[in-house]
Amino acid sequence: MKLSRRHFLKGTAALGATSVAPALTGLNMAHANQDDYKALVCIFLFGGNDAYNMVIPTDDGAYKKYEQARRNLAIAQSDLVPLNIASDNGVKLGLHPAMASLKSAFAEDSATVIVNSGQLVEPIIGANTPNSRVPDFLMAHNLQQTMWQSGAENMNDKLGWAGRMVQDMNLSGSLSPLMSLNGEQKWLRNNHVEPLVMTSEGAGDYTGLNNSDRLGAMMRHFDEKYANLFADNYSTAMASRYYENDALEEVLTSVGDLDGFPQTGLGDMLHTTAKLIKVRNAASLQHNRQIFFVGLGGFDTHKDQAGTHAALLGQVSDALVAFYQEMKAQGLSDKVTAFTMSDFGRRIMANDSGTDHGWAGHQIVVGGAVKGGRAYGNWPDLTPGSEYDYNNGRLIPEIAADQVNATLANWFDYQGDLETLFPSLKMFPQNTLDFI
Repeated sequence: MKLSRRHFLKGTAALGATSVAPALTGLNMAHANQDDYKALVCIFLFGGNDAYNMVIPTDDGAYKKYEQARRNLAIAQSDLVPLNIASDNGVKLGLHPAMASLKSAFAEDSATVIVNSGQLVEPIIGANTPNSRVPDFLMAHNLQQTMWQSGAENMNDKLGWAGRMVQDMNLSGSLSPLMSLNGEQKWLRNNHVEPLVMTSEGAGDYTGLNNSDRLGAMMRHFDEKYANLFADNYSTAMASRYYENDALEEVLTSVGDLDGFPQTGLGDMLHTTAKLIKVRNAASLQHNRQIFFVGLGGFDTHKDQAGTHAALLGQVSDALVAFYQEMKAQGLSDKVTAFTMSDFGRRIMANDSGTDHGWAGHQIVVGGAVKGGRAYGNWPDLTPGSEYDYNNGRLIPEIAADQVNATLANWFDYQGDLETLFPSLKMFPQNTLDFI
């Protein structure tokens, strides 16, 4: 059995219970009201997802243009998963066959596609402005990942847009409501409460603390008052992280495993996310709002894309539909919204066996609050040299990522100024969209 503070205190009198009382972060807000609960779940597809092989037109005319551009990477029209939804300009859409499991959420009008979205600092398509500004660092993996997480005009801000939003909303709990199951991420950073960073299965394991002597020594370090300010602060921070991890482990153990989740990396992350949502009212959480970051890598498909991309999309679809079904089982499908982000889309024209970095892509949004039955945004003209062609098949977005983000923030009941949270919105005719 893993040693913990609780197990240690039960088995030894080396330290008094009061000397190791946890110093958890947060404001210890009032008990969460289930009726007021909401959660956002970001699924980041690292590497630049080929969104134009994820969502594909089923109409003959639009499909023919897609097929001509894609050549050896085109998905056969007969293999597409029809969604019975169309873009704003009337193009009917389908999914890659590896994502067939997600069709059920679309059939229940609880999923949609944001068509041709991406990083923008001002409108380009239809703007009739020859010198429209484009975002910095287009097609650079790390910097575009940062831009999605910070906002198009907030690259120099050390905080992320979800973190700033939570800070402005003064949200907290016994533990932080900001949680990443995919490492430390800028999206969650703020000046109020530190995000919880955990493994795909939740709490980490202090494998070195394998006997009472070692655990007792650590507790004595936590209890010590050091003359050196750095050492004292470091000890306090380490103690806080340890106790947070211990509390997190206890609450996750209490809920047990949930059924239906695939045993994949993303499946494990969304399984743990669903467990944390289920125990949101526990004394060690007390959340009426939660924000989660999960991710999947491998989308930088310059070569050998066909099999690799299909496997990745299958993992996304199976994990996402399992998560959606669990939210329905918990009676929370309309209070939890999951959405995809990725560095950028890929170039429309395929290379030998893959695709190169592009700009615009598509996003999938799933949840009971989603206004399904349609897609949002215009399907672009894929013809080389069209107004959407930025550079050799790299498509210009028509919907700004910040408009999508602002819509999610608005649904999350953010009451602050959206144009302060996302300064680029000042340049667009509307701050939010109508997909949720």
